[in-house]
Amino acid sequence: MKNKLKLFFVLLLTVVMVAQPFAAVEAATATPTTTVTKKTLYVGGDNYKIQFKNLAANATIKCVSSDKKVATVTATTGVIKPVAKGKATITVTITQSKKTYTSKIAVTVMNPYVKITTAATTMNVGDTQTLAGKTYGLKQTKIAWSVSDKSVASLNTKTRVLTALKAGTVKVTFKDTVSKKSHSVTITVKAAPTPTPTPVPVSSTEDLPEHELFGYDVVDGKAVITEVYDSAVTSVTIPNKIGKYTVAAIDDGAFEALYDLKTVKMPSTITRIGDSAFGSCESLTSITIPSGVTEIGDNAFEYCTSLTKLTLPEKLKEMGTNMFEGCEKLASITIPAGVEELPDSTFIGCTALKTVTFAEGLKLIDDNAFEGCTSLTSLTFPKSLDTINGYAFLDCESLAKVTFASGLETIEDGAFENCVSLTSITLPGTLTYLGSSFSGCTKLSSVTIPKSVEDIGSGAFDDCSASLKLKVKKNSYAYEYAVDEEIPYTTY
Repeated sequence: MKNKLKLFFVLLLTVVMVAQPFAAVEAATATPTTTVTKKTLYVGGDNYKIQFKNLAANATIKCVSSDKKVATVTATTGVIKPVAKGKATITVTITQSKKTYTSKIAVTVMNPYVKITTAATTMNVGDTQTLAGKTYGLKQTKIAWSVSDKSVASLNTKTRVLTALKAGTVKVTFKDTVSKKSHSVTITVKAAPTPTPTPVPVSSTEDLPEHELFGYDVVDGKAVITEVYDSAVTSVTIPNKIGKYTVAAIDDGAFEALYDLKTVKMPSTITRIGDSAFGSCESLTSITIPSGVTEIGDNAFEYCTSLTKLTLPEKLKEMGTNMFEGCEKLASITIPAGVEELPDSTFIGCTALKTVTFAEGLKLIDDNAFEGCTSLTSLTFPKSLDTINGYAFLDCESLAKVTFASGLETIEDGAFENCVSLTSITLPGTLTYLGSSFSGCTKLSSVTIPKSVEDIGSGAFDDCSASLKLKVKKNSYAYEYAVDEEIPYTTY
């Protein structure tokens, strides 16, 4: 037994000794490189020391910055120091084992800023939510939270719990009192929703009349279409009555994923279309919605990829989120006067949408409402509009002209981000808050900002045209912003 153990340890030692040279060879031949290829730093913020992988003990390093006015770097130790807002490339040359290797780090230097990172922009009376905010590039901070109207919503500044008290709008502000930088979000509080009516039980002695194509429920004495029996149907005409029951609504998902459905005729008796009612009806090319419809649910027509034409009724008041998401052939739309709030992601990914007409009455365009509408060329907003929320027109790359009306008060972060065809913007005299709204608008060279603006996001014009010039009122907040951010300006 002792001889066997001795033999085992001899073999083990031999394997270790043989393996070590191979490990050394592998380490020596592995390509040395930096651990990151991109890095964001902040003016006045911390430096960054470049870290390496597969670096030999005898390796030599040389680091060079493409723009020392933006970021400097120590030649041999690789410490990057942010200097001013902009972009620079750090080129790292590593020599080891008689070979030379090159790595590049794309450095973006931004001005420090603060941001509310978690906040639902719509609440019902009685709802609560916990707010969250973050500072970027600030070393010493002292954070304060506040609300503009304590009668609409109360805020516990210690727990950051916001409680909706009554219908209205309230602005929540997150501020660093040391740097004076702040970010605000406008929240709409709605009255508590009316409970959805439950189906009225039908007497067991009364049999509901059958329909050859549709399933339905009876709610408040009226028929609600719940399903279509034939999944391969190409054309349907919904009756105005089934038996003695007037057809008043189309239920959630009733026509969803009927891939062959091309045409639909609805009776004038219908007043509501439910969530995902026609979702993923890929062959549906056009549809006329009855004039009496007042409510259309979430995702109602999402991914109707053949839909080219649709007219929304004048009596419509409620539109659902993601209602037309992915309707890639829808070319034009008119938002009726009764719609006060255009929900989030309503037209996201509608790449053929070229014309949008807003009627007076619209007050809010919510998050990502028109994101990725790459054919949209111009917009004229109504006087009733007071808020454009975050990323509402993100990546609308053909959008070249925007006309703002007096009445608009808030434009949130990213609202027009990456709208690369915009060249000139005149903001209305009623605007009070402008978030980081126009970053990535690479052709934007002229922006007129009124004296009414009380707060501007630090990244509002990041990556805009190199010839960007702001037009501001002397001694206004926008004037101070232009000076602080070192953006060229003229005064009026």
